[in-house]
Amino acid sequence: AEFSVIREHYDQMDWTGRGRMELPPQNTGHFLRGTKPAIHVFRDSETATWSELLNQELETLRGPDSSLTNKDIAVLWYAGSEHIEHTVDTIYRVVGRWSSAEEEITVRVAGNCASAEWPAVVYIYRYRSYSRTVTLADNSEERVACSDTIPRLYIALSRARVHCTAILFDYKPDCKYTDGMLDELRQRSDVCRIIDH
Repeated sequence: AEFSVIREHYDQMDWTGRGRMELPPQNTGHFLRGTKPAIHVFRDSETATWSELLNQELETLRGPDSSLTNKDIAVLWYAGSEHIEHTVDTIYRVVGRWSSAEEEITVRVAGNCASAEWPAVVYIYRYRSYSRTVTLADNSEERVACSDTIPRLYIALSRARVHCTAILFDYKPDCKYTDGMLDELRQRSDVCRIIDH
């Protein structure tokens, strides 16, 4: 499903100019199964935009038609160092409306929960990319745009057992690997919903 698509694009990433990433092989015909996530892609960095969506997601997950409790929900996040404080403050402000002293919703950095799982996960990711010049195998140089979106999205989505929503904000189509993955997922409505805002 979506994990196989993400993994395929992750396998193609060449951040060094010396070859693609080497992941453990996936057997032919074996599909990595997960939930059917909704991935919201925002091109702006407005906090109000994604925080309102986070509030709506928590309202759905905790609403009267839901059997989930706060301990069943995690809000995972990642933001570059220059945006951590603002992103985390915003998340806690929204989550605080739904948490109680007796039962809090888990809030964690996505990379710090590699073996944890929750029935429902909302992932907040501020897109970031960078470029650098790499020396290729033939000693020529090439400018390569890199983003850690693919591996971080893979980790976050794999933490959800039943429901997953990802909120990717401040997105700029400047990394061929991330752009290619999102383009393919847009075509694969059977495994994922991409909602462009």
